[in-house]
Amino acid sequence: MLRSVFSFVLISSALASAAALAAPASEDAAWFEPVRLGAALGAGGDASIARLEARWNLKTDLWATSSRSVRVRLGLEASVGGWNPHGSNSNLMGDVGFTPIFRVQGAGRSGPFAEVGAGVHLLSRTRISDSKVFSTAFQFGDRIAAGYRFGDALDSELAVRFQHYSNAGIKEPNPGINFYMLQYSARF
Repeated sequence: MLRSVFSFVLISSALASAAALAAPASEDAAWFEPVRLGAALGAGGDASIARLEARWNLKTDLWATSSRSVRVRLGLEASVGGWNPHGSNSNLMGDVGFTPIFRVQGAGRSGPFAEVGAGVHLLSRTRISDSKVFSTAFQFGDRIAAGYRFGDALDSELAVRFQHYSNAGIKEPNPGINFYMLQYSARF
């Protein structure tokens, strides 16, 4: 069951990535809203994290109430970042990821939102520190976030996020790692 869920996430990520790359250049003809660019900073018990993120949100809602006061949206996020492990002599390590994200939000340009997502990540190495070693560089990244859209000229957003990485038991050891993050993004 768990492998089926992660297979679905992996296939969804690949299809959404292909659609984002194949989208027409003209904003009117595209399936996606203009790209959102952002940065996220966070910390966990074993490392700190900093990421740059680009997100493509579908223009159409997946679901909405008849008044559109509650809407469910889908987006794809591509990220690149670095982890700074705590303690020992561990150096900065890289993280590249692709994550489909489901968002619940209101109808207006401003207001609160909540997100969940599960995607795939590739780490530059498996040794986080002397006491934490992953068995694979391939990791799944699960997240839950809550934030606010400001509705300004850049359509700025600020969110807090809980992010968990693990390989879903593909191979042992699978210690996982958690981060608490603050994210800012704007639409361009």
